[in-house]
Amino acid sequence: MKRRLIYVLPIVVILVGVWLLINRQENKDVIQNTEQKIVSANTTVNKVTPTHAVVNNEQSDVKYLAPIYDVNVQRDIVYASKKNETEIEESLKFDLYEPVSDNNKQRPVFIFIHGGGYREGGKYDAADISTKLAKRGYAVLSMDYRLKNDPFANFPRTLSDAYEDISDVIGWINTNATAFGLDAGRIAIGGDSAGGHLSMNFANEYLQNKPSIVKPIFAIVDIYGGLLDSAVQEKLPPVLIIHGTIDQLIPYQQSLDLNDALAKRGIYHNLFTMEGVGHDYKNAKYTDEIVERTLHFLWNVMNRPEAEWLPENVGIVAAAGDSFDINLPKGYISNPAADQLQVTLPKGWVLAQNDGGQSLRVQAPASLERGNYSIFVSLDQSQKIAQSFAINVKVVDPLIGSFESYFDTADNKIKTHLQITNQSNSHFNGSLEVVYDKEQASQGTFTTRVDQLGPGKSTIFNIPELARGKRIIKGIDASGTLLQMTEDLSQTLLLHKLPKPINIDGSLEEWKEQVRFDVNDVKVSGWKGKEDVSAAGYLAWDANNLYLAVEVTDDIHAQNADDSGIWNGDGVQFAIGIANTDGSVPLEYHELGAAMNDNGHLSKWRWIAPKGFRADGYVAIDQAISRKNQKTIYEMAIPWSELTKDIKLVKQGMKIKFSLLVNDNDGDGRKGWLEFNSGIGSAKDINGFGDLYLAD
Repeated sequence: MKRRLIYVLPIVVILVGVWLLINRQENKDVIQNTEQKIVSANTTVNKVTPTHAVVNNEQSDVKYLAPIYDVNVQRDIVYASKKNETEIEESLKFDLYEPVSDNNKQRPVFIFIHGGGYREGGKYDAADISTKLAKRGYAVLSMDYRLKNDPFANFPRTLSDAYEDISDVIGWINTNATAFGLDAGRIAIGGDSAGGHLSMNFANEYLQNKPSIVKPIFAIVDIYGGLLDSAVQEKLPPVLIIHGTIDQLIPYQQSLDLNDALAKRGIYHNLFTMEGVGHDYKNAKYTDEIVERTLHFLWNVMNRPEAEWLPENVGIVAAAGDSFDINLPKGYISNPAADQLQVTLPKGWVLAQNDGGQSLRVQAPASLERGNYSIFVSLDQSQKIAQSFAINVKVVDPLIGSFESYFDTADNKIKTHLQITNQSNSHFNGSLEVVYDKEQASQGTFTTRVDQLGPGKSTIFNIPELARGKRIIKGIDASGTLLQMTEDLSQTLLLHKLPKPINIDGSLEEWKEQVRFDVNDVKVSGWKGKEDVSAAGYLAWDANNLYLAVEVTDDIHAQNADDSGIWNGDGVQFAIGIANTDGSVPLEYHELGAAMNDNGHLSKWRWIAPKGFRADGYVAIDQAISRKNQKTIYEMAIPWSELTKDIKLVKQGMKIKFSLLVNDNDGDGRKGWLEFNSGIGSAKDINGFGDLYLAD
């Protein structure tokens, strides 16, 4: 009997060990994978690396990080039926984004809650980020919830109704987990603006009153949702905060205050700051990085490790060719098994060998490769559960260029300032070559030397003409090696002055000689081509008005609003900001719109106005709208007095920031829009506008 017991005990030990390893399997597999990297904010401190770290440069696809799956979308799944503010029963729905052929019966779940000030928006707003998360293996539920015509008239009810709706979604997950392959015990929740506010406050509020409902939540992603409405609960899940520094709707300071409140309470969190960006997590400069930081944050906290095993930040930006430090979490530093540290780097990356054990110094190669990469760090504790974390590193150009055109009154020519900033941690010594389109549709070139431009330093060069269209900046070091080749696109139009006013009659007969532009950046869900919706615009000016015409091809015209809600149906929205006299971007601008409803009634509206202008929606625009044979023509004369208080500015050389979009609705809600420039549809950001100049 004793001998049999001796045989059995080792088997039991082995089985327990196997179970512990399986429990960590999904995250341990990740260590063999992906492409991302980490940088500490201060690369001059902690320049030490564990001397016994094992480096692996062979990365494979990692579940929940790599985009390895196709995505299937099940739309309009009803999760509850509730009375709205008019006491009418409302079917509440979500769209389910799920990975195809992942063979996972327990997918982690992400609930995304859209923004819109609690009065507008919908589950379709999150289609892009939902798809990207599902490609990595998450089941994403992009949900609608009860909206209000005046959400702040009874804000406590607005919140309680929304909280109840979120709770119902979690209840649906619990009931349907097996049928849909969901892990009801691993739920992340997040959203933008009002959705971010709801995500944070729902979890915090229910921890006090209904903790069992939020127990499955392992992470919160708060995209400029502002402050918590009550004190931080001690069991609040880890929080990723995302916010832009120039947000005019929800001040960035609110996220800084939230960051401090979480730190004081000991809640693990990260703050990701979008420099120079407003209320716009879909901003092209940051959208990929937001997805990657979110994925790495979720990957690190999914199995609920203690904070001592988590990195102080899940990502950072590094210039190609730079070295940087990864500060190790406390658990890795204090553990006696630190000599068993395993580090997985992207191919071509090197781990420097320094003395000590507080951090890892990594060297990124000086190549033309850019984008997001992963670094995985693991501590193999033998018979204990292996600890690991992943960090995203966005590799960027060593130099960043910023163009700003201006009108030089000395010779009445449009010229361009080019500001170059060194964002690497080394001095740059070499040359720049800039290629661009000129006014006469020919190509221009500007070449200059750059001598000893220090890290973080900037210098300005003057290009003696308008640099527009496709612009390419080449950075070449002193040895003649090409370090970077950066591209951007500038939409700059020179408007003709009219000899006589255009007759606003819904016809394009008088527009044939005027400046034309294509509205061809498609943001329409399920777009079927130009016959579905397409558009082109025209612009001109005289001493009294700015003239705008838009011709839209649209197979179905649907518009049932006459006021501020016209954005939700077919119509046009456009934004105009009068640039500062030096050509720089103004702080304020107008956002205007025009539409024709299904009964032929014309509407116009002003959503945003600078100080001194009416903020009640009224705008004195002369307009005409006509529709025939699936073509809708919008024609407008906008008095300068509705755009600026200083009419003396209206003359040759005046610079205007401009953006326009065409909304598309086929009768079942807004499908999306076409845009010329950005800064209106996905977020309000004048930095996304293009330039207009008044010419003779």
